[in-house]
Amino acid sequence: MLRSVYSSTVNAEFNWWLLIVGLVVGAGLVWFVVADSRRRDGEIDAEERPREALWLSAVLAEEGHDVRPDVAERLLELHRSYLDAPPPDAPDGPLAQEPEIRTGSGATVAPPASTSDTPNVGPPSSPATAGDGPTQ
Repeated sequence: MLRSVYSSTVNAEFNWWLLIVGLVVGAGLVWFVVADSRRRDGEIDAEERPREALWLSAVLAEEGHDVRPDVAERLLELHRSYLDAPPPDAPDGPLAQEPEIRTGSGATVAPPASTSDTPNVGPPSSPATAGDGPTQ
């Protein structure tokens, strides 16, 4: 005697399989939606930017850096302009190296040692640093 494909045991197992697959797919979909809930730069409007600049200024002051809120706000505006621009070309030559960092007191801080075969080379001469000579 032939057995029917529509027996109650086949349907019960198939229903459990559907339930498990549905739960896994549903959990994956919920995780995807919740995992991507961070705020983006485009979501911060002009009214919120001064509060963000004030917060940045306060946090940097706690770390020992004196940054006025208006300067922090200008940096945020520049950062938004940078993100709106097309991606930059890959740096090569002297600009690919990290330049020395000048602190407010006039001292220079060398970047971390390079792991490549090329030496650390400073930025190209600008009118302010034209007579300083090469930095290495």
